[in-house]
Amino acid sequence: MSCALLIVYFFPREGRFKYEFEEGKSWRHADLDAPFSFAIRKTETELDSAKKEMIASFAPIYVLDENVEVLRVRKFRQRLNQEWKQSSKSQDGNGIMGLLRTERRDSINRAIHEELGVNILKQIFSQGVVSLDVAHEGKEVTDYLTLLENNIAKDVMLGDLFDLRSAADYAEQRIKDERTVDAEFLTNLVQNSLDYNIHFNSHKTQTLLGQELKRIPLQKGKIDIGESIIRRGELVSPERYRVLQSLKQAYERRTGGFKQYWFVVAGQLILVIVCLVTLAIFLKILFPTVLRQPSKVLFILLLLLLMVLVAKVALKLEFLHIYLAPLCILPIIVRAFYDAKLAIFLHIVAVFIISFIVPNPFEFVFLQIFAGVLLMYGMSNLRRRSQFFNSAFVIFGSYAVTYFGLNIVQEGRIESVDWSYYGWFGGNAMLSLFAFPLIYVFEKVFGFLSEISLIELSDSNNPLLRELNQKAPGTFQHTLQVANLAEEAINRIGGDALLVRAGAMYHDIGKMRRPEYFIENQNTAENRHDELEYRESAKIIIGHVIEGIEIAHKRGLPDQIIDFIRSHHGTTRTEYFYRKAVEEQGEAHVDKADFTYPGPRPFSRESAVLMMADSVEAASKSIKDPQATSLGALVDSIIDRQMEQGQFDNADITLKDITLIRELFKRRLMSIYHVRVEYPKN
Repeated sequence: MSCALLIVYFFPREGRFKYEFEEGKSWRHADLDAPFSFAIRKTETELDSAKKEMIASFAPIYVLDENVEVLRVRKFRQRLNQEWKQSSKSQDGNGIMGLLRTERRDSINRAIHEELGVNILKQIFSQGVVSLDVAHEGKEVTDYLTLLENNIAKDVMLGDLFDLRSAADYAEQRIKDERTVDAEFLTNLVQNSLDYNIHFNSHKTQTLLGQELKRIPLQKGKIDIGESIIRRGELVSPERYRVLQSLKQAYERRTGGFKQYWFVVAGQLILVIVCLVTLAIFLKILFPTVLRQPSKVLFILLLLLLMVLVAKVALKLEFLHIYLAPLCILPIIVRAFYDAKLAIFLHIVAVFIISFIVPNPFEFVFLQIFAGVLLMYGMSNLRRRSQFFNSAFVIFGSYAVTYFGLNIVQEGRIESVDWSYYGWFGGNAMLSLFAFPLIYVFEKVFGFLSEISLIELSDSNNPLLRELNQKAPGTFQHTLQVANLAEEAINRIGGDALLVRAGAMYHDIGKMRRPEYFIENQNTAENRHDELEYRESAKIIIGHVIEGIEIAHKRGLPDQIIDFIRSHHGTTRTEYFYRKAVEEQGEAHVDKADFTYPGPRPFSRESAVLMMADSVEAASKSIKDPQATSLGALVDSIIDRQMEQGQFDNADITLKDITLIRELFKRRLMSIYHVRVEYPKN
């Protein structure tokens, strides 16, 4: 229930428009009339054009700084007084500038210069000296600016304002027109006192421009209730497409009210629960062990949520497309840990759930399901990393071919194919390669084992297996034979061959601690057990299971492999030492527990097969003259005894499976020992 609520949380809250349509394609539904009045929305192209036009015609905002005039006039007066005094101290009558005559150095002449300079500066600053922003340097003199003066805005033509050059030219011309002043002297002072008093204000410009852009009307025309929109079989032209899109948006807004909101949520929740219940039934029938393990159920639900979230992001971001969402990652990841049937079914459930929120759901479901099925057909196993790259080509090819065929069927012409979709398909295929690192992440988080990890564990060059080969070479050869027998048997009856092989390679690693006490590692006639009591010998033999578990934990082997170490002897007895102890001490004085493995019994078909293969392979070494009859009798006696002891009661293995395994082991042992079948004599 929590998963269903989380999935619905990602869904849109509006009702779904029940008609599917695409521009340039035929209207496949019944005649459509307007169910209510609605406005026709402008297309994105029209809105972009209107925005560009407004931006191009928008008058940028410049601000008048009144302090500039005050400061610059004050600076002019200070420099005038300073220059005038220095000129008055001159002996030759030429002044510092060499421009004023002695008879014109009186206070009246200074006042005339000051008054004229101040008037010119005030006139220039009153009209304004603008510092154009770089972005506006190309504007014509007839273009307008918005000038803010005391927070009062007015439109000013650019040609009515000064820049520094035109202001300097204006001052020079005004001074030349006056006969009562020294033109060069005063011009120099006035021009040095000029500065910009109008500057561009980017923040105010962007704020006001944003407000104006928001005022651009989104609608263009109106459709009244009952008005015909489109007839069955008609082509969805650009104009009709715009009307249909407007109707769809208006419809979804109308169903987004409070009352409709809860109806929409309830409907979405019902549909999601139906999908999840169907998934639970599927697991109950075909994969009951998955439902009994919360971590595996959590893994499946987490993948579903992840795919819904990926699709939601692709739909939410306008620059992305739903076909960019790599939904085929889900079956790839599931296939890495489970059967292909579960991967395909989970993919179908995810596709149906996501189809509730995507446009054109029929096309979406059709493409995604076929892509997932073809992907699983091309990925029978994940034993090579190259298969991940092959999967990318399969995903792209299935999308491309299916989309092309679907468009041809619907429209009957190649021109209707939107080739841009192939770019999204290519991106989808590339993103699917992220399945490989995700598999590693899920392995570590949930404690799963992928086929790639099992292959790495089964490699005889693995450091732990190399150590086993060095310390207990006989045991290592035994494990190789057991692995071959178990793998072939599980392939015959059906099961995880890689898992049973990896388990077989490590099932006897506990023998590394004291390899000399195990017969396969004894190279001389001396037997260490001859010096021990039978109970002590049994303890050492049984101890290799406990010691193997300790080594496995220390070396970080997965729990699934450790389970094989625990269960490969089940609850059987060390029969040889038990019987010897009974012969010597009597059955009443012998505790069976001292000679019995702690278990547990095998609880899967893989661990059951390993127990049979291990016992048969080890016992076959004790036959001095192996013949077809003796080998057959050996296999039957060992497996019969294990069945009598109930060693396979917890494993999902049938009598038919066991019969097939018997026959396979007999043939394989005959091949190993080069035994020929004795044909009956006539």
